[in-house]
Amino acid sequence: MNRWAPLALLLCTACFSRAALRLPSGVLQHPIVEESASYASDGADIQVDVYRPETTARHLTVLLLHSSSGIHDLGPQQITRYARTLASLGVTALVIHYFDGTGHFTASDDDEQRYFWTWVHQVRDGITWALRQPYVHDKQVHLLGISLGAWVGVAVGALDPRVHGMALIGSGLEPTVRDSLSHAAPALLLHGTDDEVVPLTDAQTLLHALRAHGRRAQLHLYPGEPHTLGDSASADALLRSVRFFRRER
Repeated sequence: MNRWAPLALLLCTACFSRAALRLPSGVLQHPIVEESASYASDGADIQVDVYRPETTARHLTVLLLHSSSGIHDLGPQQITRYARTLASLGVTALVIHYFDGTGHFTASDDDEQRYFWTWVHQVRDGITWALRQPYVHDKQVHLLGISLGAWVGVAVGALDPRVHGMALIGSGLEPTVRDSLSHAAPALLLHGTDDEVVPLTDAQTLLHALRAHGRRAQLHLYPGEPHTLGDSASADALLRSVRFFRRER
């Protein structure tokens, strides 16, 4: 389950970011504000990158969970581009640096097995922090996970009733989570048919398990797309995710 995503970071404040995804013409976009925050979890400081519309209103809030490549201050990386794009769509996007709690730069397969539940716990502490923020709408949060972040997100969304929906890109089911799925949040699974890292069968296994536990779940496929979705598929995935989250509020 070792996932590598492109590395990059371009900073801007109260503007449309050049590092955001290009959305279809006619989609309303907002100026955004970028901030940095942190919260404590198990004695560690977990950084949060905050991307939100440049208004004082409360907005739908999504916690973004990165892949096993982590978050690095080098060039346009996927999780940052997703967050900026969501903010431009009127969503407060919170990128959780959940590797901060274990001191990882990237994670190997062995790391994922060893620290999986530590990361789940630290993301749940991030939800507690997020719900105290004045810009979180209706005190509800949603999750968007990419690769390893999607697997972690499944566990968080199954265990934590404060999660009202989850969008999962490149996802699957950690076996130890299966028995907790009866309380899982509604899920939108997004997957490339040519994913060479997480086989499509992993997402299908998760889909069937969620439905077997009586949970609402749907799977949308991107024909020919690899593990890291291209820009067009990524833009579509985010638009679908926002529509899904708004229906689940």
